[in-house]
Amino acid sequence: MSNFPAYKARIYANGTITKHSYGEGTVVEIVASYGLSAEDSALILAEVYAKRPDLAEVGA
Repeated sequence: MSNFPAYKARIYANGTITKHSYGEGTVVEIVASYGLSAEDSALILAEVYAKRPDLAEVGA
C-alpha cells in the first residue's frame, strides 16, 4: 500500500493533464518524468483517466 496521499495524486494528475494539453508528451511519459514509484505513478494515472477517460491509451 502506498503512502502517497490522494490529494497529491490529484495535484499531479491535474498537472499532467495541463502538460499534455500543451503538447509536452503523452500522459505516460509525463507521469514517468516525475520519478515516482510504479505504485504512485499508477495512482496518478488512475486519477488522470478518471478525470479524462479520453486520454486513456488503447491497451494500457
